[in-house]
This record gives sequence, C-alpha cells and structure tokens, in this order.
Amino acid sequence: MPFVTNSYHITQPTPAFLFLMRHRGYTQAQAQKILDKKRLKQHNRIITKNEIICGQVELSEFEACDISLEPLFFNEDFCIYDKPHNLLTHPKGRFYHYSLNDALKSRFGNSAHTIHRLDKQTSGLVLCAINPQSEQELKKLISSRQIHKTYYAIVEGKLTQEYLIDEPIALQKHKGTDLSIKSIISPYGKPSRTQLYPLAYHSPTDSTLVRAVPLTGRTHQIRLHCAHIGHRILGDPLYGVKEEYSRFYLESPLLPPHQYESYFGAPHLCLNAHTLAFAFRDKHYRFTSCYNFAFMPHFTAYF
Repeated sequence: MPFVTNSYHITQPTPAFLFLMRHRGYTQAQAQKILDKKRLKQHNRIITKNEIICGQVELSEFEACDISLEPLFFNEDFCIYDKPHNLLTHPKGRFYHYSLNDALKSRFGNSAHTIHRLDKQTSGLVLCAINPQSEQELKKLISSRQIHKTYYAIVEGKLTQEYLIDEPIALQKHKGTDLSIKSIISPYGKPSRTQLYPLAYHSPTDSTLVRAVPLTGRTHQIRLHCAHIGHRILGDPLYGVKEEYSRFYLESPLLPPHQYESYFGAPHLCLNAHTLAFAFRDKHYRFTSCYNFAFMPHFTAYF
C-alpha cells in the first residue's frame, strides 16, 4: 500500500548499506536505491550511503496490502498480472493508495519486482520477477527488446489501413508546471515508432478497434501517437482533448463515471496491454489479457 516509517535500534556501529542487507533482507541494489531515495534517516537527518550508523534509525519502507488480485500465471521465476485500469503499477510518492505492487509483494514477498510498468489508466499484462536472479535476466530481455508486446485500443474515427507513426517524443521541459505529465512530439525528442493495424470499425460510435505495436518504448507513446494522427484513444484524459478537461481530471482524478465519459468519450482509457511473448531459459511463453472492452460489445468478438 503506502510507504510507512519503521524505527529500528542498531546496537553495533554498522555501515548503512550492510544494515539494510543483513538486518532488513534487501539486496545490494535495493539497499542502494533506498539510500539514494533518502529513505533512511536518524533524528530526521538523511543517512548517506557510506555512513556508519548506530542507535535509533527510521526507515521508510513499502508495506504491501492484499488487494485480492491473483496472477494470471506464475512459476518459480516470474509471474504475469492482468492489471485492471485505474490501478497504479507502483506506489506514487508517499501517498496512501493501492498499486499492483501490493498484490505482487503480498503474494511473492519483497524480492518480487515488476519488470515494466503500465500507466494507471491502462489495463493489461505486467511481467514481474519473483527473485533477483530472474529479475536481472528479464530486465536484459526488456532492454534488448526481446519481450514482444501488443496493445488493443479503441480510437476515435475510422482507420482503414495499417499505419506506421514515426514521430520523435520528448518529455516536457518544465516539470512540475501545468500539464507537465504529458509527453510531446518534438524534433528534439527520441526516435519513436508505433505500428497500428485496424481490426474493426463501428459506424454508430465512429470508432475503430486497433492493434498497436510499439516499436520503441517512450512514455505515453501509443496515446500520444494516436492523438497526433487525429485518432485519439477513447477515454484518454490527456491527449487529444481540451486542456481544461485534462486539468480538471488531474485536479479531480476520481470523477464519476458519467462525467468522465462525457469529457473523454468512454468510461475509462480504452488501451489494453493485450499480449506478451518472449523466450526465457529455453522456453517460449505467450500470454493474452482477459480484458475485452465489454462496455463496447460490438468489438468483443475480436478478442
């Protein structure tokens, strides 16, 4: 659930990172992250990575709560969760809210970690490592783009043919300012490519079900690329909508469903991480999300 502050008494002078590893069970990488994130303190003073500590210390730690979300698949090395929309992958800041991390760590312990993340509003498959060894191997697969992902989305308007969107994406320069959460198309951005395949068009709602394949991995890539070509994803509160609606959403994220739909065209973001395929330790795996946009039944036959 949230990060909570726990107090510990250290009887012998001990390097800070060894205290975290030997007495709290963190790996070296996890201990380093805790110290880098300034989560270990003594009398409200931040403890540095090379410091020798003794006496009472305060450690900010993530404490998982069971949110009754079962994995779609698991073995001794990794698991797959089918994340619902409007659920964070990781906790954000020190706020009291649930995330996929709650389900993951409640089930598999603190050594389990997500390998990638989905936006809060995006539903679908998330790959998680259960132990540090598999985490390293799976992260290498992610970084070398050997884990293949496809998404399903419902976009506004009629898309009649395959479309390769090749537009560079950058983060907003001025973080912390109005709508700075959004990414932008910019000639100074990183190369970004998304392939779209239309699956079905529904004329009464003027919407198209598409399969989207991200050929790169930028923040909000599919959402921004679709909006850029004039086919925004239905239910998107950030891209392709009036800025005043986006601001209202960011200030009041718990909008009633009818109001959310009136602003953004659907009760939630119509983007689903639909398939994951990869080879791991000489075995091939392919997983499919169970989510099928049931509130638009005319598209469910394509799932």
